[in-house]
Amino acid sequence: MSVATANVEAPAKVSRLAAFWQSQIGKKFISALTGIVLFLFVIGHLLGNLQAFQGMDKLNAYAHFLQSAKGLLWTTRVVLLGAVILHATAGIQLYLGSRAARPVPYRAPLVPSSPVSSRTMIWTGLLTLAFVVYHLLDLTLGAAVVHAGFVPGDAYFNLVATFHNYGKVIFYGISLIGLGLHLSHGLYSMLQSLGFRSQLWTPRFRAAAVVIGLVLAIFYILIPVGVVTGLIRL
Repeated sequence: MSVATANVEAPAKVSRLAAFWQSQIGKKFISALTGIVLFLFVIGHLLGNLQAFQGMDKLNAYAHFLQSAKGLLWTTRVVLLGAVILHATAGIQLYLGSRAARPVPYRAPLVPSSPVSSRTMIWTGLLTLAFVVYHLLDLTLGAAVVHAGFVPGDAYFNLVATFHNYGKVIFYGISLIGLGLHLSHGLYSMLQSLGFRSQLWTPRFRAAAVVIGLVLAIFYILIPVGVVTGLIRL
């Protein structure tokens, strides 16, 4: 073996997991799996919050149960935080990779019928992320700069109090529409990334995803609307 050959360093080995993450397919797969976790949370969170229509005692009992189940609560928080970080990172990297591969946009779109939800995925995703942070500050942490008059442990009071501010109602409404758009395309893409492709079922998956995203957005919006209209009141 020559000296020159001996001095050449062997290329650094990349773990299978790292190589999988670095690939476009890997990022899409991770995005899909974390998307499932976040989608299930969106449904569960909605079902919990809709209890506000049943009155103060019902919603506060639900909130107290969550607070008392410390193990379940913190496990859920850790899983959700990890899912959010991976989902957001994968989505941003995929978007930036797509932009880098085509720095000059086409003069005419290749798919003219591409829905708004598809073209705005990165923006509705970032809006949803910002909304989640704001929502935590507002109704979970009760940060003074966001939610004056926060009462720890009284989920019902805090819910009603926050939606007496019409500026917040408008922001929540816009954010929830963004969430609906994100889900309407994200659910369809998630199935595609996991390999569920069928000439028969793909159009149905797409239509179902649009309906699910729309329905979830509407039901979430019903909560601030319920406060504004007096259906949910102190």
